Amino acid sequence: MKKIILFTVLSALVLTGCNEDKFLEERALDFNSASNSYNTKADFDAAVTELYFLTREEFYTTYDRTTDLSKFADMWITADPLQSNVTADLSPSGGIAKFYWDENYKLIAQANTVISRVATATGLTDAQKKEFEAKGRFFRALGYRTLAYLYGGVPLQIEEVTSPKTDYTRDTKENVLAQVVQDLEFAVANLPEINAVKDGEISKPAANMLLSEVYLATGANDKAASAASAVINNPNLALMTERFGSQAKEDGDVFYDLFRPNNQNRASGNTEGVWVIQFETNVEGGGNNTSHFFWNPGSFWGERFFAPQVDKFQIIKPDGTRLQLFNWPIGDMTGGRGIGTHYAVNHLYNEIWAKDFNDMRNSEYNWPRRFKVHRANVLDENPELKAAMPDGYFDLENTKLPAGWSMETGFGGGVNATTQLPNRFMCGYSTKMTTPFHHPDAQYQNKSTYQLAGTGGKTYTDQYFFRLAEAYLLRAEAYVKLGKNAEAAADINVLHARAKAAPCTAEEVDLDYVLDERLRELTCEEKRRLTLSRVGKLAERIKKYNPYFSAAHSADGKDYDAHFDLLPVPLSAIQANKDAKLEQNPGY
Repeated sequence: MKKIILFTVLSALVLTGCNEDKFLEERALDFNSASNSYNTKADFDAAVTELYFLTREEFYTTYDRTTDLSKFADMWITADPLQSNVTADLSPSGGIAKFYWDENYKLIAQANTVISRVATATGLTDAQKKEFEAKGRFFRALGYRTLAYLYGGVPLQIEEVTSPKTDYTRDTKENVLAQVVQDLEFAVANLPEINAVKDGEISKPAANMLLSEVYLATGANDKAASAASAVINNPNLALMTERFGSQAKEDGDVFYDLFRPNNQNRASGNTEGVWVIQFETNVEGGGNNTSHFFWNPGSFWGERFFAPQVDKFQIIKPDGTRLQLFNWPIGDMTGGRGIGTHYAVNHLYNEIWAKDFNDMRNSEYNWPRRFKVHRANVLDENPELKAAMPDGYFDLENTKLPAGWSMETGFGGGVNATTQLPNRFMCGYSTKMTTPFHHPDAQYQNKSTYQLAGTGGKTYTDQYFFRLAEAYLLRAEAYVKLGKNAEAAADINVLHARAKAAPCTAEEVDLDYVLDERLRELTCEEKRRLTLSRVGKLAERIKKYNPYFSAAHSADGKDYDAHFDLLPVPLSAIQANKDAKLEQNPGY
């Protein structure tokens, strides 16, 4: 039973006179409350765990929001047939504007609580106080960095709020980012080294990664290069250049190994992961469950969105007979239980590989474009078709159908029907989002054929939030902005050497080249909209590379407009802020 010491008025008068505030005070003795929950190391560990959870929830495990920061960019076509409605998607009353605002302010509020309570905690040493403050300030910086990129200037609240507040006003983007820099500089100085933390925990290199990025956003390019160098030169970190981990003895390459199950953390021997978001399959709160359908919250649905739905690909004989080549869902290189709602624009699919199509990052293991036919009897019963695929593979780039034969993809009755390849039902894709031949055992209906249960579609691996390769790209970007193109090319060529790709020259390298290199290296990892917003090229590259947002394919017949580069302040926030005016972004 909760023990609450509450003296009666009569007793208080006898013992303490008339100090009613004192004798009516409630004190929690054997349960957690706001007054006693932030004192010991265990208390603060629990509070910081919530910060990790909120980060995972924002970027990975909220189903409807899984792809927002990828699809509003220069990478993916996000429907078939094309039909964008960016005006509705990004309206002030829509889910996107509200989600990122709310999620980041939840993160900031929790971080502010940690920071505020550290000072009065009696159960911590001075060193522990600095470390917990550093953790709180890292996550506060992460929240405000994301808000600044997505919305511009936002309300800046850096103290714990303990009573209702309805008079927020927007600060400038410059001031918000200045606070982010201040928080991250403190985090860099006071977080432990990466070899002193558990897998999944933030460390000094993680703070330097984020700091380098924000320095770039504020124009402090020399400092950005230095912060990235601190990560690159850290003796505890190194790019993986040889096969390793759980599938090292299977077909593949070292880039493929980086994304296989159980290979992301330092415990696997991986020295490239800087900050890795943790998932534990079928563990309560672990972020992935083999029995959940997609409407259940808490799982990462990368496979569902980014891998093709190959059973909707059909070959049509001259007499009109339709043949299916592939089963689905099936956990091989065809992509598990993908539905392909996000497939690559031509720039990502072809143009960035034009100089060296044999770049390891474009290999058959990392970006497959040919798939082994599941229904061998279809080939055996149709010799002409078998002659077109003598090795039993359909190759998107090279297979030529016999004269009079054709192909079509889409649902029955002509829904989504198209003969244009690639499309959501037959395309190359990033295997970072799936686990070919290695889904969890509970996911298989028939493991001998790799047939999956209907509840698949999740990505059963830990996810890189920061990976060392990105530090080279951050420093290359800084060097470009400093006019040091030879140094930028040298950093990019470190990644090319690992990928066995042709080296680039200083003359080739500019900001767009760096952005293309990020596509080659970080597809499905980076939050692309944040990157393009940070460098000021979101509208430019969407209009140049992404037909989904062109007038020809939009619901209102208009091209993507630059005012969409900032999300609208959600209407719910404006209405709740009744005692001051929260200004809306232009164009909404």
